[in-house]
Amino acid sequence: MKTYILLFGITGDLSKRMLLPSIEFLLKANKIKVEHLYGVSRRDIDINEILELSLGNEAKESILKNKISSIKLSDKLADYISFKESIKLDSNSQLLIYLSVPPTSACDYVEWLGKAGLNTKNVKLLLEKPFGTDYESASTFLESIDKYYKEDQVYKVDHYLAKKNAQLLIEFRKHMKTKYDLKNIKEITVAASETIDIQGRGIFYEQTGALRDFIQGHLLELLLLVICNIPVKASDIVNKRVLAVKKLSLVPTECFRAQYESYKDEVQNANTVVETFASIALADSRHPHIKINLVTGKALEKKETYIEISFKDKTTDKIFITPDVVFPHNFKPSSSPLDGYKAVFLGAINNNKTIFTSSKEILASWKIFDPLLALWTKDKSITNYTQGANMLTILTKVKL
Repeated sequence: MKTYILLFGITGDLSKRMLLPSIEFLLKANKIKVEHLYGVSRRDIDINEILELSLGNEAKESILKNKISSIKLSDKLADYISFKESIKLDSNSQLLIYLSVPPTSACDYVEWLGKAGLNTKNVKLLLEKPFGTDYESASTFLESIDKYYKEDQVYKVDHYLAKKNAQLLIEFRKHMKTKYDLKNIKEITVAASETIDIQGRGIFYEQTGALRDFIQGHLLELLLLVICNIPVKASDIVNKRVLAVKKLSLVPTECFRAQYESYKDEVQNANTVVETFASIALADSRHPHIKINLVTGKALEKKETYIEISFKDKTTDKIFITPDVVFPHNFKPSSSPLDGYKAVFLGAINNNKTIFTSSKEILASWKIFDPLLALWTKDKSITNYTQGANMLTILTKVKL
């Protein structure tokens, strides 16, 4: 099947750092065949300059350079109709539309694409988080997508699901079936610590915070891979994650937040209580004996993402998602999946939705966290921590 890609946001950071290098890798490895990639911009751009910024020295020998061009699509329906007529999709071709743009822009583009008829069954739409900032906004956003595209056409990207070790978690659980039986587990902690601060993204972070940025999506999805029922078929994993998330609830008295000391100066808001660190406790109604914690923070001592599992037999396993290191118990996976956005493109092209999140998961997750977000909005107190601090040190401090 012939594949065409329409990439919105080609001049953006994600496109240059992740998307274009991933497509180039897949082309060189002969994992995919792409007829052409159209980079969408509202202004004139030098596509060769974009490739050089993205691929560096490899740009000169790039396979992609002979398959890429820029296209200007404004807010005029005629532009989108013209593109549809020029691409001439048939039954042996597909179009991947990647919206690497903010949610407000994504809704506008979906409207134009849908009205132009670029929503036939051989068109796939790839969307980046955030999918709303609460249940209401997420519902509105998803409804605007559903107006023109069916759920099986939409690939909602949470790139943590696409990380190599995340993709191997279900196979690992099967391998360790007895030990990892949920009745034998006492506590699960999913943690992501970052050494970087907000890196000048003050406006974005003031509207987001650590809970929305990392916990509601990335860390919750990793948790679901540990607590969901193991699917018989790989394609059933999405439904298993949905069933699992609907059984979770907050433990509000054990949820904490903190903010690194220079944050207020960076965002120029002396009264801000937006969290750069959060520790969230959850309960699973199916397995009430398991204590669950989701923890994340910026400007910390280490960069790592891991799942720590404590068992009733007093042993503990630590499974690293990043960095990509071997699993415990000498587990040898049956395959070595591609990582990150390489897996995202390969999955979308081949109709594999197992590493993408779903509307049901997104809405169920917001139902969990909305009450806490409302509570934190009213509460004007927040604990501070020193940049470069250890995660455990901050946890001890916020729980005092």
